[in-house]
Amino acid sequence: MSKLEATIRLEQRFAILREVIAGYRIRLQEMEKEVVELFATNQLSAISACMGEKQRIVRLMNRLEQFIVQWESNNTDVGIAHEPKREHLNT
Repeated sequence: MSKLEATIRLEQRFAILREVIAGYRIRLQEMEKEVVELFATNQLSAISACMGEKQRIVRLMNRLEQFIVQWESNNTDVGIAHEPKREHLNT
């Protein structure tokens, strides 16, 4: 795999991660509406479950965003880093 191909593949993966994060943001907005509806019908256990799910999603989003920022800021030349490691493992 060439350096350019590796870089393109990695960029595609980060684009997918960004799409996942955007999907989580949409889900959080939907959950806010659900909580209001659940509150109106006094479904406390469902509200509690929804809030737990919200916390899980927010933690996951934060970790994914931190990963992207950290990786992109520290690995500007990602196409070369993984190739020699594979060759070293094969010897």
